[in-house]
Amino acid sequence: MKAEAILIQHPERQSRTRRTLFGVITIVAWLAWAFLWLPLFTFVAWVFGVRSVWLQFYVEHRIGDGGDIDAIFLVALLSALTITAWSTYNRARFTGRQKRRGNMPFGVEQTATRIGASAADAVRLQAHRRGVIDVADDGRMTLRDASNAPPRQAGDTAKAQPRTNR
Repeated sequence: MKAEAILIQHPERQSRTRRTLFGVITIVAWLAWAFLWLPLFTFVAWVFGVRSVWLQFYVEHRIGDGGDIDAIFLVALLSALTITAWSTYNRARFTGRQKRRGNMPFGVEQTATRIGASAADAVRLQAHRRGVIDVADDGRMTLRDASNAPPRQAGDTAKAQPRTNR
């Protein structure tokens, strides 16, 4: 069995239930992995004195009733609520709307004129998949060679065919 065969090549073929289950399993695995690193993080924080700072500023010498850390938590909570409210508003406002307007269609003659080529060159270039274009010093474009690629057949698409690993 090849190693590539183990990987999922087409996740869209999986059911929604299976994708959700694998997503939950992945999150649990990442959390377990992070949990294994907690002792090291605790040790590093202890070495650099984070515990002492926390004890001095928050536990032993609180400023006022809540302390500075409570104010920081309050500001963080308000910031999170503000961003959540704004994103919810934008989602409700823009859901279902087309994000971009369509382009205006141009004919071959208009396109050729716009790019500084002849209409005959534009028609020949449009009939082939590839072509070599020369650009003169004054900006005029001419089609040097379009015969190196086979002409497009009816029904051909410009998209590349998907590769398979076999």
